[in-house]
Amino acid sequence: MKKYIMAVMISLSALQVVALVTLKKDPVYRDARRNGAQTKIELHIQDDDGTPVPDAKIKAYLGMNFRPLGTWINGTTDTNGVFVLEGKTCGDEIEVFVAKDGYYGSHVMYRYAKMGEERDVKDGKWQPYDVEEKIRLRKIKHQMDVAIDGRFVNTKCLNEWIGYDVEKNDFVAPYGKGKETDFQVAIDWNGKWLPEYRGMGLRIRFVEPYSGYYISAINTESEFKGPYKANPQAEFQKEARFYEEVSSDNKRIRHWFDKCKCWVVRSRCKVNSDGLLVEANYSIVHNVDFACEPDGAGCFRLTGAMNPTPNDTNLEPKHIGGAK
Repeated sequence: MKKYIMAVMISLSALQVVALVTLKKDPVYRDARRNGAQTKIELHIQDDDGTPVPDAKIKAYLGMNFRPLGTWINGTTDTNGVFVLEGKTCGDEIEVFVAKDGYYGSHVMYRYAKMGEERDVKDGKWQPYDVEEKIRLRKIKHQMDVAIDGRFVNTKCLNEWIGYDVEKNDFVAPYGKGKETDFQVAIDWNGKWLPEYRGMGLRIRFVEPYSGYYISAINTESEFKGPYKANPQAEFQKEARFYEEVSSDNKRIRHWFDKCKCWVVRSRCKVNSDGLLVEANYSIVHNVDFACEPDGAGCFRLTGAMNPTPNDTNLEPKHIGGAK
């Protein structure tokens, strides 16, 4: 019975391969992939409110099989915030950069020949032809002159809770130069390096009343990806866990920080005599990462920014190179 099931699975896989090979052998599609076909994209540049952005600078790349063979196109949006991108491409890379003074830059990549999502080709044109795409150009509003460098910090204190200072981007003393705990970190690892390494984990917890984090969507195409302000009324979570596990057959099971989301963190909370929150600091976290060193040290890295002013919900840092 097991052999029969395996044979059916193999047959299905073979059918999928045949279908893919048949697609790749289509002469029209194959010619478009090798020599290019025409595309036309009407780019609508808008701000966060959906208002058209005129006079935005467009720099676009229509890629061929090798990057030097592609075409760079420059222009500006019209009074309706529209720019028509038209030219020949093999479909792998259609890269668009948008910029304007007073706004954060945006960067978008379109792929007509992405595996499993290949488009049709008709009359030498990628289909659908003359499509509309929206790109958000976010305004620069009120920047804070703060940032976190996103470097790894090491500790040999494994499997125990250690305080972490977001503003200093370091563990608190005596494990680092941090001074105030915003949350606690535990790096779970048995200290064994390759070939005996079988995985490790990272736990984060908030122990102060009212402290915690909530998850927010980000704008992946913008230079500034996170929300402009924190929401103090949100439901703040207390714990998070990330891990990497290596099974006996060397398969890796991973749970990492979601690249399409960010954290809004509340910490350094102070309460009054009635137990009500009266003061807190807000931070934005774009990524947390962890690793191990051959000498047995665990490594932790945070990318984001903390607003140093208590009760100020602004989350727009001036230096955002560390943000994904």
